[in-house]
Amino acid sequence: MSNTNTQFACGPGIAEVMTENGMLRGYIKEDIYHFLGVRYGRAKRFLSAEPETPWEGCRTATDYGYVCPNPLLKFGLRDTLLSSPVLWPDSEDCLNLNIWTGSTDPKAKKPVMFWIHGGAFSSGNAIHLAVYEGHNTAKYGDVVCVSVNHRLGALAYMNLSGYGEEYADSGNLGLLDLVLALKWVKKNISAFGGDPDNVTIYGHSGGGGKISALMQMPAADGLYHKVIMQSGLIQNEHLKWPTHEESAEWAEKLVKAAGGLDKLSEMPVNEMMRLCTRTYDNQMFWLPTQGAGTFIGDHTVAGLRKETAGIPVILGSALNEFGQKVDYVDKGALSEEQKLEMLREVYGNDAERVRDEFEKTYPGVNSCYARNLDYYNFRPLIRNYSRLRAEMNAPTYQYLLTYELALGGGYMSYHGAELPFTFHNVPLQPAVINGEKTWRFQDEIFNAWIQFVRTGDPNHDKLPECWRPYTGSDHACMIFGDPSECRSDHDDDLMNLMENIG
Repeated sequence: MSNTNTQFACGPGIAEVMTENGMLRGYIKEDIYHFLGVRYGRAKRFLSAEPETPWEGCRTATDYGYVCPNPLLKFGLRDTLLSSPVLWPDSEDCLNLNIWTGSTDPKAKKPVMFWIHGGAFSSGNAIHLAVYEGHNTAKYGDVVCVSVNHRLGALAYMNLSGYGEEYADSGNLGLLDLVLALKWVKKNISAFGGDPDNVTIYGHSGGGGKISALMQMPAADGLYHKVIMQSGLIQNEHLKWPTHEESAEWAEKLVKAAGGLDKLSEMPVNEMMRLCTRTYDNQMFWLPTQGAGTFIGDHTVAGLRKETAGIPVILGSALNEFGQKVDYVDKGALSEEQKLEMLREVYGNDAERVRDEFEKTYPGVNSCYARNLDYYNFRPLIRNYSRLRAEMNAPTYQYLLTYELALGGGYMSYHGAELPFTFHNVPLQPAVINGEKTWRFQDEIFNAWIQFVRTGDPNHDKLPECWRPYTGSDHACMIFGDPSECRSDHDDDLMNLMENIG
């Protein structure tokens, strides 16, 4: 059946694709094929997943699959305006992915965008934000969009290697799930019109962190060809890469709390999640274990693998990642003294120095936004990561978001602000809208992502100037703002000042 001008269609002979294991039936909506909740593997608790086995007949793929249980699944009411969360049923049977494509012709060979969700390594899922829906990415980008669910937290990173050989990789099951999903894509995506030799893995926050970790795993080599890490490099007092010994100690603590590994392995998963909450104050520490599943360790511990030097990378963050609040103050109407007083609340006697350096660094950006400047979490690691890649002559493109929302009288780009734009889904998160500049901003970012996944170079005709790669001689950064511009070493002095004043 042709999908020309199809608003919706689902039934025998419609949106059917033969995969390696059997037939899948999805649906067509507005000329885009949707295949949801597609299984790529199955796993027993604390053990490596096995690929999905063949089936008879036609399997329905019209509903999102289960998401991984985790203690941090719930959202607070304050999160809804800027993140539009979606709650969904959870289960350990969560190894599934979603596919959006405009063609099921194997000859189409569309670029593949493989989305890895955020939430550190312990929370979130493939649909926990409304903007993760891949319909518009496939439609306006003419790509195959894939999103994936995988194991998280204690279900994914419990280092039980001391309990037997079968648990050797238990400290890195979450990333190994992603490797399995990428293998599924390599074997099957051509049936969905995708090119298995042009796969870009992209993700935000924890998704970007998982990507940086996958790049440190030989097991993932050859399964992806380009990388986009959005606010994905972070290290602070709440999130530190554990040693093998530390991760084993954390695992042992939960085993003892359960009364033994047998009980921990067999208890209902919701009971296990409650036990995690009672046992640990912080659920964000769950991270891959060095040495498990070919993971050699984070780049801050083991250095960058030379094998990744040929992988083109986009990486960046937002000017104000965390700590903001919607204060409903007209930022444009603030006097200079009012803005300075807002900075004094954070920087005390250093407020004037910060303001002056901020205004030199970001002319045209309201200096009140210096109060939430990200100088500690993402930006320093992104700058360092870019320099390390430049030393390998690795193709790298760096960005920073300085787009101002109209929300509350003015609100600077925050953690995840780019998501509605990179998915071409602004109407699903209208709080990011700020007049006509919204659509210019979407054109600049979305088309940069799409051009990059096609060619490894993000430049396109709607960027106001060339986005230069980051090199040893040109520390270029595309500043997506009003206007967008590409500058070299633009924030060196500001970052040095922030480091000195702490």
